[in-house]
Amino acid sequence: MRYDMPTPKNAIAKARLTGADKKDPQRYRDRKEPRTSGQPVGNPPDYLQANARAVWCELTGALGWLIREDRAAVELASVALGQVREFVKAGEPVPASLMAASNTALGKLGATPADRAKVEMPADENDDKDPWAQFAH
Repeated sequence: MRYDMPTPKNAIAKARLTGADKKDPQRYRDRKEPRTSGQPVGNPPDYLQANARAVWCELTGALGWLIREDRAAVELASVALGQVREFVKAGEPVPASLMAASNTALGKLGATPADRAKVEMPADENDDKDPWAQFAH
């Protein structure tokens, strides 16, 4: 006998970013979203090794949608990718499990090309303004 686990629900924020809430609005109609601080991720924890701290700064600088509540996920990705880079720097083969963990952690942050394509940042208010309009007079 085979038992299939149900597919986990997507977070409302993810549904909005990917457009799933527009495709199937009734699926998300009664869902509640946890409140977030909206604060930036901040600096890496002091206990992270130098290689992981460098990855933390790289990720938080490149992924502008991350917020304070993402710190644990950023930490996991930083540690995993930092370890991958240590193996590469030493000229040693990277364990497949570490590569998979790194890829998964980066995907959860929207840091891979396939996952980044699913993230849609809100439009900046200045995006619609004509940068040359001030010279039209």
